[in-house]
Amino acid sequence: MATPSSTGIGAPGNAPAPANLSRSPMASSPNAAPQAIPFTRGSTLATMKDFTATQNFGTSQQYQLQTNAFLESLILDVSCVTSGNSASVAFVRDAPWTSISQIRLDDPAGQSILSPISGFQLYTLNLFLTDTDCNFDPTRDPGYICIGGTGSTGGSFEFRLVVPIEHRRRDALGALNNSAANQRYLLTITTAASTAASSDQANGLYSTAPTTQPTSITISCYQQYWTSPPATIVSSAGATAVQATPAGLGTVAFVRSETHNEVNGGGSPQIQLNNVGDYISNIIWILRTSTGTNQRDAYTASTTINGSYANWPTEFDFWVNDFQTQALSSDDWTRWVARFYGLYSGVTAYASGLASGTGTTVTSGYIPAAVFPMQMLAGLFDSADNFGPANQYLPTDATTKLQIRGSQWGSASTVLQVISRMVRPVSGAALFA
Repeated sequence: MATPSSTGIGAPGNAPAPANLSRSPMASSPNAAPQAIPFTRGSTLATMKDFTATQNFGTSQQYQLQTNAFLESLILDVSCVTSGNSASVAFVRDAPWTSISQIRLDDPAGQSILSPISGFQLYTLNLFLTDTDCNFDPTRDPGYICIGGTGSTGGSFEFRLVVPIEHRRRDALGALNNSAANQRYLLTITTAASTAASSDQANGLYSTAPTTQPTSITISCYQQYWTSPPATIVSSAGATAVQATPAGLGTVAFVRSETHNEVNGGGSPQIQLNNVGDYISNIIWILRTSTGTNQRDAYTASTTINGSYANWPTEFDFWVNDFQTQALSSDDWTRWVARFYGLYSGVTAYASGLASGTGTTVTSGYIPAAVFPMQMLAGLFDSADNFGPANQYLPTDATTKLQIRGSQWGSASTVLQVISRMVRPVSGAALFA
């Protein structure tokens, strides 16, 4: 019986099998130059303790960071311990993150990597930014403590926040060169002005203070960093070079903030963002109202479609260069945020995890009221990670118009706070790899 001709789908063919490996499609190319080992495989991701400091409330302190090799992120452990309390302690809505009233990170030349933002705003970056070491609800941290009520330690708290620096861990894109001992990064932390009882929902700490008010907090700072890898890695097959620096070294990821008073008193003002010129991977919007003092807008569960917020627009209309790219209803946007970040517990006024600012039971998995991240800029898929290429990032230059148009704000609106994560790559190839 004749041997059938090859069909290309498994039938035997007439051609003889390869006689040696050089004729096989599986053959390697012995003369090809070996590729360098990627930096993140040759380097070691390391942690070092930078400092521990006791800082009084109402003070500003600048800390010079120690040098190492390539800086990835900073981890701040903040604690405050009270004792002998008998009052029914209650925290304000943005506590305990409000114990830090302002934080900034500057490079050795004085340019801000993290522009001055509040502790609460840093908390929202930890919650909603997909960059290295963020994308994690700080109230879910095993070491998180926030104690209200009448217990002896009422008013105590402990939390962990990350200062984001590197943009993407997969290839260390955005890690910063930190090797010059005479050029050190500067971290400036300003603590809350007072621990006295206050109804201030944005800047205070307690609405009912403990019997003996604390006077200071303890801050420990740890650096996550990449070590300098060896020049080569030797195996039985010989020596292979290692990529000496992170991918796209010179890429910087900034955090920029701005405030817009155009919403004061409500109405439909046209709002144009100031922070443009780089790729934007996320924008976080926070609406403050005149209820209390800069309290976040009130959220109340409602059977009316898009009727849960008192002052946030029922539809948020976002325009890029006179073209509308988003028409976001408040209910749908909340659902998308819950799904994208896995925050399924609902929406809450209290960022502390305490249901009402009192009591000792801390709950997590909540979306803070009147805080809306533009998760649609972070990627194409329902996955809050930064492993893949830069899908959906918003490219801007100095002429780009980013605007809110036609959105109706409630009459109690006071200020719209805007936090932007902006990436300045050394090349498009580095960012979109």
